[in-house]
Amino acid sequence: MEETMEQKNFSDIGPSQGSSVDLNKYDKKPVKIEKVSVIQVPSKFTELIEGTEQHHFQWVLKVESEVLETLEREGEETIEFRASELFNLIQNKKGELEGFPAGEGSNLMIFMKDLKIGLPEKMENLDKVIESIKGKDTLVKTYEKEKNGNSKTFLKFRYN
Repeated sequence: MEETMEQKNFSDIGPSQGSSVDLNKYDKKPVKIEKVSVIQVPSKFTELIEGTEQHHFQWVLKVESEVLETLEREGEETIEFRASELFNLIQNKKGELEGFPAGEGSNLMIFMKDLKIGLPEKMENLDKVIESIKGKDTLVKTYEKEKNGNSKTFLKFRYN
């Protein structure tokens, strides 16, 4: 059943713009790395938890830039836009954190060398890695991801 509302004067009805942000304007923009933390994220590539069909969570190093833009919506939480990247850490079959990848081809080592961190593969521990990344300057990279026919723009870091 369709409901209609009678309104005699449509000349009072104007355009309305929803809140949105064009993240492409941040591509190649210099930013400072503000946060570096070790977290766990769901993964379908880790070992199964013994006796279940569930995978262990993956330990990752989460690197985040300073806030690039804030979107405030009436009656809703504020949304902060920042570039971020997750780098897999090394864990055993039980899902316990054991180390960080020090191989020349690992994304973490490539990223750290791009940040001009000397000899990242020789770092003694994960705390030293975190300290060396935090506060560094780098560039933002925008990328598109499609889901259910809709394309969304995301922010990560530009490195080779």
